[in-house]
Amino acid sequence: MGRKGSQFIDKLRIFVKAGSGSPGNPKIRGKGGNGGSIFLAAEENRTLEDVLLSNPKKRFIARSGRPASSRRGICLAANAEDTVVKVPVGISVSVSSTSRGAAGSQRFLGDINEAGQKLLVAKGGIGGLPITNYIGTPGEAHSIVLDLKLMADVGLIGLPNAGKSSLLQALSGAKAKIASYPFTTLRPQMAQISYPDHRVISMTDLPGLADIAAKFDVSRLSESERSIPEQGHPPPIDETRLPPLTHTAFLKHVERTSCILVVLDALGFQANQFSPYRSPVDSALLLVSQLQRYASGRLLGKPLLCAINKIDMPHALEAAEEAKEALLHINSTKVRKASCLPGILLPRYPFAFEDIFLISAQERLNLDALKEGLRHWLDVLERRRRQRDLDEAMDQSEGQIRSALTEALPPTY
Repeated sequence: MGRKGSQFIDKLRIFVKAGSGSPGNPKIRGKGGNGGSIFLAAEENRTLEDVLLSNPKKRFIARSGRPASSRRGICLAANAEDTVVKVPVGISVSVSSTSRGAAGSQRFLGDINEAGQKLLVAKGGIGGLPITNYIGTPGEAHSIVLDLKLMADVGLIGLPNAGKSSLLQALSGAKAKIASYPFTTLRPQMAQISYPDHRVISMTDLPGLADIAAKFDVSRLSESERSIPEQGHPPPIDETRLPPLTHTAFLKHVERTSCILVVLDALGFQANQFSPYRSPVDSALLLVSQLQRYASGRLLGKPLLCAINKIDMPHALEAAEEAKEALLHINSTKVRKASCLPGILLPRYPFAFEDIFLISAQERLNLDALKEGLRHWLDVLERRRRQRDLDEAMDQSEGQIRSALTEALPPTY
């Protein structure tokens, strides 16, 4: 496979131009044909690499309509056929108004989340009519950005070398590059977990989040920024004082997951000998803090599960059990004050893990319990979602009934 076929693309900018409407004919009051429109259509197992390989120039142009003709006796000219571009499932589409498709200059067109779903991205021009003086109108033309967000049930998040790739392979049998050095996973990896009753759960492994606090100069912080706030009373934070988020663009791939599985190393994390050591609890606090800051809080409220990995290592099981106990009370002032992180780097909003599992992906310890736990919690979360939708529908219905009764019944004095 060539280089282009092996790369991972999760954003692609293409140019689309719909066909123009052809001229009508005033002599016979003939109508010109409409130009072809351009649609995107989602297709299973298709990638943005496929889109690029099928059209390396990234220009999709529809045909114009047929003109009306008195010589040929064409009073109602034929419309041009629409052009359909096959794209992956899970695409967000925006119109770009700059040559580079800058994020601040985009107009959202829609999402394509199901196979077979179609989205109009460029409307064809109208053929010449009396109202247009028999002049056809041009078709729409613009650059659009195809932004792929992977659709999985569970997203794996962790610091580098936490064992996410090993866990993905152990649960699903998927082949993933595994090594004992940070940042082994350089691109998102998708896999499926199968159950005896043919239930299938999809999971995506994302590159490890960086320890953004490793090179952060704590000495420049004020006393209030270092202190740990009381539970439920976070102080105002100046975002410019926080270390910038790095390598977080891939977090868009967990926006559509049902839940996030945070994977922690039972013995903690240390990027290198010059970097600070992070306990499992501090690792969790760092990870959740970045999740809360990403995209102005877009992931706030996303259900969290936790897997403390590598309990097969010496003294790791005891450390994992101690970490689990602390994580169960993660919002308490006592646990946060025991952290080595300054208050400004702690998660700003309270959070909780729905469940915590102690596992070893390498030795496959407690993986059956984790598999069943994932299944259980996905079902619980789905029931919660349905109940929430039902409650919203009931509230809306009650409001409509009250409004109807108020309008129908005479006022009482």
